[in-house]
Amino acid sequence: MRQRQAHELIEALFRRVRQRFDLGMEEYLVALRTLEGGWGRGDEAELQEVLQLLWCKSDIDRAHLQTEWESVWDSIRNGRSQPAPALPVEEASPPPTDISSPPPPPSQTSQPDRPPQPDPTAAELAPYPLKAPPPDLPAPPDELTFLDSDYPITRRSMSYAWRYLRRDVPTGPATLLDVAATVDSAARQGFFLAPVYQRQRENQAQLLLLVDRNGSMMPFHHFTRDLVETARYESALNPERVHVFYFHNIPAASVYDNPYLTRPVPLRQILSRCDANTALLIVSDAGAARGYRERTRVRATVQVLQDIRHYTNALAWLNPMPSSRWSKTSAGILRHLVPMFPMTPEGLSEAIDTVRCQLGG
Repeated sequence: MRQRQAHELIEALFRRVRQRFDLGMEEYLVALRTLEGGWGRGDEAELQEVLQLLWCKSDIDRAHLQTEWESVWDSIRNGRSQPAPALPVEEASPPPTDISSPPPPPSQTSQPDRPPQPDPTAAELAPYPLKAPPPDLPAPPDELTFLDSDYPITRRSMSYAWRYLRRDVPTGPATLLDVAATVDSAARQGFFLAPVYQRQRENQAQLLLLVDRNGSMMPFHHFTRDLVETARYESALNPERVHVFYFHNIPAASVYDNPYLTRPVPLRQILSRCDANTALLIVSDAGAARGYRERTRVRATVQVLQDIRHYTNALAWLNPMPSSRWSKTSAGILRHLVPMFPMTPEGLSEAIDTVRCQLGG
């Protein structure tokens, strides 16, 4: 297809479908620029496909464009640049059947009953509709509008940080050969008597996760789920030593053993299983997401923290909200009562270091 034919075809087709498809000059110029860029120059089928992609919004539009395309393309191939508009043709007056009958009065034949038709050239000369440019998007108000599915922490960062939660304790019989101790013993005694064996060391750290669900924590369900899965299956911990329970706003007298909050379990029963190797992490926004400072929530949380400290001191808090949003909320008060860290790679590492030091690991 020649360039002139393509331009002529686009213009004629645009005139026919622009009102039905609600097209403006912008769509027409885009079609021309697309053609100049090399798209649709192969043959008429390729150009038709390009125009369907640019102008059509449904299968009905594509079918209508196909119909108009065949009519316009036939006209151009036959040498007619523009299809002639269908003008009304006046029918010739029938020959008189009776010579003696008088002719009809001129007023009945010269004044038709139909209303006057608009000039077809007026629509073609009318200005094309122009679309207003899109308004400028406002600047993001804060860091929460950052559209990144991995923000604020990635699953890879979680898996890496969990590997540092360890409490290696010698277990089982002494079956591991200690080469250094054996050499040192032989050097001190002047001769070799027997090899020195050590007991195998095993990571005895136990993790208890209390995760806030629903409400303001719903946007962070993706991260809390990854946090639980990486702790169980991508860490140095034994999956049987990772226990996860859920709550809503406050880990009150009962928590739940499923994320749907349908099976309550007494919190004291869970804490009674804690020992010196148990690290406890609370994951909650503590009212920072909505900017609330609720006295009742602070009091209830303080009571829960006191109950937890009766069983373990290896306690830290992960807050998915940035630390800049904690002030003037309940989180701003609770951060002075428990080590609280943001749910970032650095925050998770610091939380694990805190509970590991309290475990003596």
